[in-house]
Amino acid sequence: MEKKVVVPGKVKKEKINPRKYKIEKDKASESDIEIEVTGDGDYDVEKLSVDGLPEKMPDGNPIRWFNNFIIKKNGQVIKEKYYVAIPDLEKSHLVIIDSKGEPYYYEGEIKNNTFELTDGDPGTGRSP
Repeated sequence: MEKKVVVPGKVKKEKINPRKYKIEKDKASESDIEIEVTGDGDYDVEKLSVDGLPEKMPDGNPIRWFNNFIIKKNGQVIKEKYYVAIPDLEKSHLVIIDSKGEPYYYEGEIKNNTFELTDGDPGTGRSP
């Protein structure tokens, strides 16, 4: 499991919609993403470093990480529905790393480059 290193100053909360957050890239290989929480209350969203995330899938395919983040509410990692908007995947597969540190191919629906998650501690990327 990767060590969680917070990258400060990379999360921007939207003024118009306080449920939306932009998580800016830290490295040139990353991409900005947006998340939208669905619940009420105060959320703590932090950008995490992609350093230490797996470089390959269990099947040997390389991974290019878009971003890594964590969402907490009342000090606990959330386990509730939220949405993530990512760059276009082109012909790649979406890869998620769960809170246990295991990468997997996302099998849910991706509509307009947006998908749903319930684990508040994912990394997101793509693989051929």
